[in-house]
Amino acid sequence: MTDVLPVEPLNGAKAVDGLRPAALALEDLVGLRNALRAAGLPEDDLDADGVSLFAFEQGGSVVGYGGLEIYGGHALLRSIVVDPARRREGLGRRIVEFLNANAARESVRRAFLLTTDARAYFEGLGFAAIDRRDAPPEILATRQATGLCPASAVLMAKALRG
Repeated sequence: MTDVLPVEPLNGAKAVDGLRPAALALEDLVGLRNALRAAGLPEDDLDADGVSLFAFEQGGSVVGYGGLEIYGGHALLRSIVVDPARRREGLGRRIVEFLNANAARESVRRAFLLTTDARAYFEGLGFAAIDRRDAPPEILATRQATGLCPASAVLMAKALRG
C-alpha cells in the first residue's frame, strides 16, 4: 500500500496529522482491490452506483482506504482497510472519522457498517451492534448486506451529528 496517490486531494478536505484523503476514480481501484483481498474483505462491488471511495495518503504513501454509500439520511461505511505495517497508529480511527464527517456534511444522520471480526474495534469508535430488522431498507438492500458480507457479519450503527 505504499504507492503514491494518482489522484488529487479531495476538495475542501484538509490533511489531519499529515493524513490526506483523496477521492478514487474507477481507474484507480487496483491498490484498493489488492488491499481488500489481502484483508479478506469483499471487493466485488467497488464500481457500484452511489459508492464513493477514498485513499488516504501520509508522507507520500497510501496508508489506507475507505468508502461510503449514502442513501438519504443513512450511510453504509465500507471498504475500510489500513496498511498492516501502519496499524495501531490511529489511522483507522481517523479514516472512520473522515467518512462519518463526510456523510454528516451530506445530511446523513446515521452511519452503518458490517463486520465479521472488528466488532470490538468499531464499538470503541461509538458504533453499536443492531438487529438487522432495525436497519433501514436502503441499507439492507445494499450488495454488502444482501450477499457480499456473510450472514454472520454484525450490523453496527452510529448516530452522526450534522
